[in-house]
Amino acid sequence: MADESHLPYITALVNEVLRWQPIVPLGIAHKSTTEGVYNGYRIPENSVIFPNIWAILHDEKAYPEPEVFRPERFLTQDGQLDPDVRDPAEGFGFGRRICPGRHLVFAALWLSVASTLSTMKISKATRPDGTTIEPSAKYASGLLSHPLPFKCTIRPRSKEAEELIRNTIIQP
Repeated sequence: MADESHLPYITALVNEVLRWQPIVPLGIAHKSTTEGVYNGYRIPENSVIFPNIWAILHDEKAYPEPEVFRPERFLTQDGQLDPDVRDPAEGFGFGRRICPGRHLVFAALWLSVASTLSTMKISKATRPDGTTIEPSAKYASGLLSHPLPFKCTIRPRSKEAEELIRNTIIQP
């Protein structure tokens, strides 16, 4: 994590992953403890509320072309993190109910992405005749969202990466 400030694109990539396809699109159910009004809508006491995380993270005002996967949206022209772009941490909740583990999740995801990209080359799969197989960007819908299976090619970037993989895989 000491390298995070030197690798803004990795941070932008993780932010876009979290924004583009939130794992829990409707968030976690909450219960109102008092009556309230939000945007002119009355919310009775003891109402069950599901925050629409999908809508928050696909707000065109905050994220132009929200359906497009574009990590660069989190960067300035000079490639640094743009503090004016809304933090997609809202996918972890908001206000006093925000997930206390969000920093741990972000760090684990950031380390996983940085480690994978530094050691592996990920590319589109090819058919035996050499033509490219376009991966689908389809996701299962429901309470939890996850990508449907797709084909890709993952290869070590170097002999050192290959050796690292060989030494970390548990042999039977």
